[in-house]
Amino acid sequence: MKFPPFIVTLAILVFAISLQAFAQSTPAAAPVPQVAVAGIKFTMPRLDNDQWLEAEVELEVRPGGKAVTGEFVDRVRILLSLACEATNAKGEARTVFYRASCEAITLEGGRAQVRFYLPPELVRRDKLRSDVKYYLVDLEVGGEPQAAARGAIAPDLKTGERVKNFRDKVGAEAAANEGLLLPQYLTPFAHDPQRRAPTCLRREAQR
Repeated sequence: MKFPPFIVTLAILVFAISLQAFAQSTPAAAPVPQVAVAGIKFTMPRLDNDQWLEAEVELEVRPGGKAVTGEFVDRVRILLSLACEATNAKGEARTVFYRASCEAITLEGGRAQVRFYLPPELVRRDKLRSDVKYYLVDLEVGGEPQAAARGAIAPDLKTGERVKNFRDKVGAEAAANEGLLLPQYLTPFAHDPQRRAPTCLRREAQR
């Protein structure tokens, strides 16, 4: 049975409109983060009898959504926010907030480690420990924020409301301690062969 040409054309047009409407109503899949935080580890390494507080951020690098060796993600910025319990000489405790960032020039697909340090003078003065309970890592690739993976957020910051409150607190108080939490390249650990790290952008080199 043959249909008149105008009926066939009308059917095709209706099908095309329906297909377009379906495509518009279907939410687009969220982009896969090119870099994600696999985890963070706090330790107290010694150097020349001085004890530092080290925060090692492990990154999973996925160029184009896959962790492929030989492919790269450029301009990766890592921002670490911490809240540490400090104790003075009288035994009085308080919470101190720190924040620091570094920007890797490029990262190869796979795993990479980025480290930050609190210097030994602060460790001794404030009796700092490695059991840091509150931390948050924010990532950007080429200026674009990456979705936060589970490893980027301290277990004690379980809900979105707690994360927001922590961000607000860091934003309000970390400026008082600006420059105290150091990226690895500003510490003696920059030349430690056991702590290999990506090359980071140095703003002073642009002057």
